[in-house]
Amino acid sequence: MSGQLKAGLAKFVGAAVLALVACAGCAAKSDAATVADAPTTTNTPSATPSVTLGDSGSPAPSKRPAPATSTTTKSQPPPAWPSPEDCISYNPANVTVQFQLGFYTVSDGGQVVVRVPGQTDDTVGDKALALAQRFHKHCFLGRDNTREDKNSYIFDYWRNPSGMTPPIPEQEEDCSSYDRGNLTVEDMGNGYGWRVKDHDHVLHLFDNERDARNGKLVLMKYHQICSIGNSDSDDQDVVSYSL
Repeated sequence: MSGQLKAGLAKFVGAAVLALVACAGCAAKSDAATVADAPTTTNTPSATPSVTLGDSGSPAPSKRPAPATSTTTKSQPPPAWPSPEDCISYNPANVTVQFQLGFYTVSDGGQVVVRVPGQTDDTVGDKALALAQRFHKHCFLGRDNTREDKNSYIFDYWRNPSGMTPPIPEQEEDCSSYDRGNLTVEDMGNGYGWRVKDHDHVLHLFDNERDARNGKLVLMKYHQICSIGNSDSDDQDVVSYSL
């Protein structure tokens, strides 16, 4: 082979090699460009709920609706005694008794505690005195009534025991028992007033319903009702008390 032919062949081979190298570079650039142009995917964490911080920097407590509160209406207990009260207060250690014009009067100095109709030869005065000595208050229901037979509608009761217990003469004869769990208040109708009774046992008459219900309130504390006084009058001016 001539020298010229060899030289030409060498030039051709070199040119081919350069072309292959150049082509390989283009492919590499093309791959790089493809990678560069491809969108990138970033795995970002999901959003977390915002937290409100309190004044101290700690998370503030979440606000929840306050639970519904129920209002319970409590029934008021009945009063222990009639109110307002109509009472005479006195010193049981100072009471004395006198008889005049058909009445025994028990007094604390100038204060009349109780007046009871009686006779000079009976024990009514002793009964009234012993009763008054047992308490500090003599109380009434219906003392302001305006009926013709006014005294029949006045109910007496006694409060604040003194601690003294003088015997009341012939007390068993003056008292009658009743069932305090069976007391009823009854309108007698036709303007005759009201009464408190245990079945057919009438315990006392009252001018109006309020007095009758207050009388029942007192009578429910006891189981016997007693009366002191002897009188031939249609308007019985007797004094009651309970045991």
